[in-house]
Amino acid sequence: MNIFSGKVTLVTGGASGLGEGLCEELSRRGARVVITDINKEAAHLLAKRLQQTGGNVEAVSLDVTNPESVAEVISTVIKSYGRIDYVFNNAGIAVGGEFQELDLVTWQRVVDVNLLGVVYVMYTAYKQMMSQGSGHIVNIASMYGLMPGPLCAPYVATKHALAGLTQSVASEAKNLGIKMTLVCPGYIDTNLFKSGAYGKSVNAEQIKTRIPLKFIDVPTAVKNILRGVESGQLIVAFPRYVHLFWWIYRLSPQLSLLINKLIIRNQRQHSNSPI
Repeated sequence: MNIFSGKVTLVTGGASGLGEGLCEELSRRGARVVITDINKEAAHLLAKRLQQTGGNVEAVSLDVTNPESVAEVISTVIKSYGRIDYVFNNAGIAVGGEFQELDLVTWQRVVDVNLLGVVYVMYTAYKQMMSQGSGHIVNIASMYGLMPGPLCAPYVATKHALAGLTQSVASEAKNLGIKMTLVCPGYIDTNLFKSGAYGKSVNAEQIKTRIPLKFIDVPTAVKNILRGVESGQLIVAFPRYVHLFWWIYRLSPQLSLLINKLIIRNQRQHSNSPI
């Protein structure tokens, strides 16, 4: 049974990367997809392409850091369709570098997009789902929502917060007919690194080449996410190495800390860091 067919579905950060993959697959499965993205042109190009293959898709420009704009977009969707069934909070930005390298402007931007942007979307969508007695909110975090990670403290902080937010609201939402899912993937082969913010000792290409793990392709990531949503899982984590690292962290935080210290040592040996 295809649970997405005919369902009103909003995806943030939907014009590229994982968001684009989600929109493509949801459209293929017959959902009414609202592609939202700060890149208006890219969102409209994707919508046009999916419409040409029979998709019930529209594109809307949206900056998730603007709560008034978020409320207006979601209210418009509700007026158009009478409901909202699925929300995929996918918009996010990456950051790399040691704590002392990253300025407060970077911290503010990461928190605004990765955490508060999700809160703003949830705030309006959740109320509508309460009134209709059903709905499903999917928050795309990272494996770093489940464990610490070096050289990206703002990113890890926001993903931890997103994990706490999702799991906390899930306990409140259950009796209201609303489902919550937290997605914690490993490294996905998208342009997320290229569009991130970085300190002086590291850049996007260095980070990507030094990750000793296989990157997941977007179609595989989408398949895993939608399978977890279909089965109503609270936490969807993949691939297997995420479960391994998560297990190590829960079993022995000190061992996890040692692994992270080795990562930092390697980074400093290959950078201009004075430490």
